[in-house]
Amino acid sequence: MGAVLLSPLYVLLNLYLISRMLLWFGTLHSFLGTLWFIVPFLICYVLIALSPLAAAFGRGKAKQVARVISNYWIGTLMYMLIFLLLFDFVRILLRLFRKRSLFDPIDVNSYRISGGIIFFGVILLSVYGIIHAGKIKKKHYDVKLPKRFHRNPDATSILPTSQGQPGTSPGDPSTLRIALVADLHLGGSIGLPHARKMKKIIDQMQPDLIVYAGDIFDNDFDAISQPEEIAAVFRSLSSTYGSYACWGNHDIDEVILAGFTFDSGSAATTSDPRMDQFLVDANIRLLKDETVLIDDAFYLIGRLDASCRQKSGIIRKTAAELIRPLDASRPVLVIDHQPSELSELAAAGADLVLSGHTHDGQLFPGNITTRIGWKNSCGKLVLGNTTSIVTSGVGVWGPAMRIGTDSEVVEVDVTFLS
Repeated sequence: MGAVLLSPLYVLLNLYLISRMLLWFGTLHSFLGTLWFIVPFLICYVLIALSPLAAAFGRGKAKQVARVISNYWIGTLMYMLIFLLLFDFVRILLRLFRKRSLFDPIDVNSYRISGGIIFFGVILLSVYGIIHAGKIKKKHYDVKLPKRFHRNPDATSILPTSQGQPGTSPGDPSTLRIALVADLHLGGSIGLPHARKMKKIIDQMQPDLIVYAGDIFDNDFDAISQPEEIAAVFRSLSSTYGSYACWGNHDIDEVILAGFTFDSGSAATTSDPRMDQFLVDANIRLLKDETVLIDDAFYLIGRLDASCRQKSGIIRKTAAELIRPLDASRPVLVIDHQPSELSELAAAGADLVLSGHTHDGQLFPGNITTRIGWKNSCGKLVLGNTTSIVTSGVGVWGPAMRIGTDSEVVEVDVTFLS
């Protein structure tokens, strides 16, 4: 619903950008100020500017093409507006400082040069962001937990070997290595090549446990190219205790507009059945406010997403309701897509909380603003006996770019002190 309410602002910003671009074109050559250029330019601009709408409400192949265009357009538009607004702000300040009228004619030469710097600067920045988004890094964190942990070889375990996987040999009995993945956003921008890069990093980790902390999908299963091949990549991953996931706010069958979910008023917590089947095919166990005791050694809780609403008939359990019935002597690990209830989880007795959702802002200056809105927007935070790890995510949301942030898979080495 928020995306619809913001549509007038989107129109006004585009009108502002069009006026500035046409003014700059007119300083470059007289032909660029004629109708022979302006009319085709406006037609092309409007079609591109409407791509988010076509991506949200279109059908078939046209919908997917529009979605790709939209993902590149939104990021480029954002930076074009940022630089132009800054330029106009500085220009106004200089005119006020020099006591000149704001309505005086522009200096053609300075406008031509400044516009060229902004235009080509944004193009170069966008190209960098697109390329950088495709590079996945490994981030490492060491975590120490004040709980006892020993692998029990005689206990019933959920191992990859029971799913046709080779499994890995347990290492130090007082440690646990976790591969944390979140925010893959499989769809228009992320597909099989990205999944293969992710697999390569996880294989090098040789993890005991693989965790997917939500937003595996990007709302529209039809936007995924080669889903069977991608599921096979997930299925080929090996670990001691297998793979687990929780849903995120984008793992639902809902319209998205410019990257934002479009609230149609219907139940917004229902995943496409094909998404559920994808996880089954990928040998990933989905936990919906569920707890599993793994190897008689530690608990793993997968929470429903914080976006679950009572009107949909699905009510998310509180942290206390999930944790208090458990044996407090065993380590409690929680997968919670949004790191929005860290204090509640710490008070309830969670030892380790694994999250994503924030993307670390994904695009500068977003990585600055997310630090204002979240207790832990990205990285490691210790709250008493509880450690929170939030990953910036392995994929992208909305704009198919990363600037000032990294796509990452997180390696968490947990050492148990007791």
